[in-house]
Amino acid sequence: MNLQRVRYFLAVADELHFGRAAERLHMAQPPLSQQIRLLEGEVGVKLFDRTTRRVLLTAAGEAFLPEARRVVTAADSAERVMAEFRSGEGGLLRLGFVDSAAFEVMPRYLRAYRQRHPQVQHDLQIMSSSSQLDALRTGKIDVGISRTAGSADDICTTTFRVEDLYFAVGPDNPLQKRKNASIANIDSGSMIGFDRRLSPSLHEQLQALFQRAGKSYEPVIEATEYTTILGLVASGEGTAIVPDGVRTFTPEGVQYVRISDDGAEMSMFLNHRADESLRVVAQARDLITELFS
Repeated sequence: MNLQRVRYFLAVADELHFGRAAERLHMAQPPLSQQIRLLEGEVGVKLFDRTTRRVLLTAAGEAFLPEARRVVTAADSAERVMAEFRSGEGGLLRLGFVDSAAFEVMPRYLRAYRQRHPQVQHDLQIMSSSSQLDALRTGKIDVGISRTAGSADDICTTTFRVEDLYFAVGPDNPLQKRKNASIANIDSGSMIGFDRRLSPSLHEQLQALFQRAGKSYEPVIEATEYTTILGLVASGEGTAIVPDGVRTFTPEGVQYVRISDDGAEMSMFLNHRADESLRVVAQARDLITELFS
């Protein structure tokens, strides 16, 4: 089977429009249509229903689509492995990371990695922990910096950082001048939290922490980025809980107060596929362990 024709098939399947797929592939439409017909001849079935108004996948096309994606992903991975071996220190590392890693972990890691391996390029994506595990399994990323450890044999996990948790308090909060405080000292009815849909494990961990202190954790506002959360804290909308690494971001008027309760800490994990052979992945794992463990 011609791999390039499989790539053409995926473009048409994504766009469901031959004209748009041809533009995306930087080619004319008639040659694209011809290549799809040749692919249909190779597989022996019709993959698309075409009319003057629309293009749809046939049942055979729907069945072929996930297999075609796997074939192309595997071929791309093989090409990257060979490129790495040819260039020695080159290649591409696709890395997903949680939002809380953006403030300290990622800047330190990227600076150190580029100093040691300047020819390696990074494709960086902010992703939730659960999305990272899915992306590792489907081959969309090579490394995930996550709040959730892999729970199956196909994912290899390294715990590289355990962070204390801090209250982020606004300018009028009575805890402003404190260095440490307990959950018992705060108004739990004015919490600002990270979106539980993106990080259910974080929400559950904070709920358990509050329950042990005899309080409930139900944020009145939830946001998807810590920059937004801390902006709300700075404007006096409430109090947030953040891991240590986020404290490098210091909006005016925000003070960080360490939570003194037992168990007020959070782990960070590096995940990669257990059968991963890319040297750039091993280099990333070893460097992050060296920097933060």
